[in-house]
Amino acid sequence: MHVFIIIICFIIALLAKLQKNPPRYLNTFIIYILVTIAVEMMAWWYNIHNKHNLIFYNFYGIINFTYLIFLLRSFMANKRMINVMGVLMIIYPVLALINLVFIQKLDTFNTYTFLSGCIIVVTASICYFYERIKYPGPHSLLHEPAFWVSTGLLFFYTCSPPLTGVLNAISLMPFYNYKTLYIINLMVNIILYLLFSISFICNLIFRRYS
Repeated sequence: MHVFIIIICFIIALLAKLQKNPPRYLNTFIIYILVTIAVEMMAWWYNIHNKHNLIFYNFYGIINFTYLIFLLRSFMANKRMINVMGVLMIIYPVLALINLVFIQKLDTFNTYTFLSGCIIVVTASICYFYERIKYPGPHSLLHEPAFWVSTGLLFFYTCSPPLTGVLNAISLMPFYNYKTLYIINLMVNIILYLLFSISFICNLIFRRYS
């Protein structure tokens, strides 16, 4: 179900792209959403054919967090934070690949990569909000696409660790626990892409980016 929400989000992003003065990050964000849809579809196909699909999520996790670091870096004005995020863009994928190849490997969900990525994204999102509160711009936060993107990321990656971090033990769970976990994770995903969609709608309505 959440794949349909992602597709709708992708369509809204394309519409936003057609407007004047689209956000600077929109080109890469459209590609990011398209990659996400492709990964979800491949993982779904493998799942219905009873094949392991963790390899897709492990590689996607590296791409996902590296891009989100780049994205949040583009929202920031503080030069020190920009430099720190630039360093993380290099260090994070290197360490994640080491974990993928030598530590947790391909056939296990890479929780170290996921949890460390969550910490980075949540911390960066908080830094963005701190900047915007301390140095408010000329426009309302509610009119800024970056605000809605950062809100979605902060919410999703604060909620995700306790949900996704137990994936390696999911086979040991009773079915009703698994079903509950799946529903919660589905709702969190839907909220994330709804907030992304609001960010694109902001561009459709206000046609400006701070």
